[in-house]
Amino acid sequence: MEIEDFFKIYQKSAWDKDTSSMINLYDEHTLIFDLWDQGYISNPSEWNKIIIDWLGSLGEEKVKVEFEMVKIHQSGNVGFASALILFQAISSEGAVLRSMKNRITLGFLKFEEGWKVIHQHTSAPISSDELTALLDI
Repeated sequence: MEIEDFFKIYQKSAWDKDTSSMINLYDEHTLIFDLWDQGYISNPSEWNKIIIDWLGSLGEEKVKVEFEMVKIHQSGNVGFASALILFQAISSEGAVLRSMKNRITLGFLKFEEGWKVIHQHTSAPISSDELTALLDI
């Protein structure tokens, strides 16, 4: 897998609810900084469970993922990428039920079988008016 393949595979895995394909994008020692619940995941079985629970909870809904402003940098066996990522919940009738846009930064290492994510950080901008409440200050 090349780094640019990550984005296509992630999109297809989400749409097809293919947990194995999505999990396979990540190295077993990946560090995840996520927006939800824990916020920090370094145990591969926890990350796998999150993916399985997310895609498994969709029922008849599908998740359409779109990446914008993708930037990839690589040198030797190290690379990173950044993008905006749009998630849309799609009903069985094709209607957009809800959506969310995040920022994502990915660190990659190149292994014999190709590039794998070793670090992922997702974030979303917040209003400066809400910063105090968010940080519990």
